[in-house]
Amino acid sequence: MNPATATNTFEPSELAFLQRFFDGMCAERGVAGGSVAANNLAAHIIQLYQQGVRDEKDLQVQLEGLASHS
Repeated sequence: MNPATATNTFEPSELAFLQRFFDGMCAERGVAGGSVAANNLAAHIIQLYQQGVRDEKDLQVQLEGLASHS
């Protein structure tokens, strides 16, 4: 089991990955930092990551699936 799943904490390398991924997705989608859309995006990314989705491409695919169901 990944430590983040068990403790709800992240290693510095995980935080760096998540921040980079989030920043890239915001730029790609034209989402302003601090907006409701950015907060929702961040929550979805964290949720997916905690569920075990670790690959950047897999995260993108999962997020596209969420967007198409909104």
